[in-house]
Amino acid sequence: MRILKNLCVVLCFTLLCIQDCHATSLSDKSLRTEKSNVVGTIKIASFNIKDFGKKKAAKPKVMQVLAETIRQFDIVAIQEIQDKCGTAFNKLVNALGMNYDYIISDRVGRSSHSQEQYAYIYRTHTITPGEFRCTFNDTEGLFCRDPFIARFQAKDGNFDFMLITVHTPPKKPEASQEINALPKVVQAVKRCFPNEGDFIILGDLNADCAYFDENDITIPFPRDEFTVLIKNHMVTNLGKKPCTYDRIIITNQANEDCTRQSEVFRFDTEFSLNKTQAKDVSDHYPVWSSFYINKDTD
Repeated sequence: MRILKNLCVVLCFTLLCIQDCHATSLSDKSLRTEKSNVVGTIKIASFNIKDFGKKKAAKPKVMQVLAETIRQFDIVAIQEIQDKCGTAFNKLVNALGMNYDYIISDRVGRSSHSQEQYAYIYRTHTITPGEFRCTFNDTEGLFCRDPFIARFQAKDGNFDFMLITVHTPPKKPEASQEINALPKVVQAVKRCFPNEGDFIILGDLNADCAYFDENDITIPFPRDEFTVLIKNHMVTNLGKKPCTYDRIIITNQANEDCTRQSEVFRFDTEFSLNKTQAKDVSDHYPVWSSFYINKDTD
C-alpha cells in the first residue's frame, strides 16, 4: 500500500512537470472563469481539531461546536484526523449539511503513532475545487507528515489559489526544520504551475514556544517573498502558556487579493464554553484570513 501511494505521488509530480506543464494549462482552463462584477470576499482557515476520531465524534456537544466553527469559513484546512475507518470524519462533514464537501489526504506519517490525515472542507456555493490535489513527494525526508496540496477557486470570482497544509511535530528541532523546508514545497509546486502566484501555507506549524523561536519566522519566509498573516502576538492555543503555533503564510503575489483581515477564532468565547468544554473540542483555535474574490475587476 505504501509503495502504491509513493508511486502515485511520484507520478503526480512527474506528469505535471513534463512537456512544459501541459497538465497545468488544462487545469488553468478548468479553474478560471469569465470575470464578473461580483464583489465579495472568502474566508480561508486552518484548524487543528486534535486527535479527531470516534471518541470525539461520539460527543454531540463537541461535534456541534466543531460544525458551527467550520461554518464560519468558506474553506478550512483540517489537521489531526486520526480515525482510520473514516466514519468519524464523515460524521463531521454530514453535520455541516448539504452545502459542504471535502478533499481528504491519505494517512501520512513516518510511523503508525504519528500518522494522521489532512482534509480541506469547503462551502460548495462559494468554493470550487481544482483538478490538482497531491501529497508532497518528499524524496529528501524533510517532513514527518508530508504536506497536502490542493488547488481551489472562489466560485463567483477570479481568485484561484493553491493551499499547502502541514502539521509539524511538536518537537525540537523537528518543528524548526520542517518550517524551514516549507518554501521548498512552494518552489516544487511552482515549477509545475508557473502561472500560479497565490500560494497559501496554513496549518499547525508549532511555530512558537518550546518548538520554534517565533522571532525567526522571517528566515524561511523572507518579507520580499512571503507575508506572515497570523502574527507572533496572536495566541492560537488553549494551553497555560500562550503560543502562536498555527499560521497562515502567503506568497507576496497573493497580497493583491488579501483584505488584510486575519484573526484567531475563539470558539470558547463565541459559544460560551468553559475551559474543560473548550479543550474537549480542541487545544487549538482556528486561524483565518479573508481574500477578495474579484480584486482586479473594475
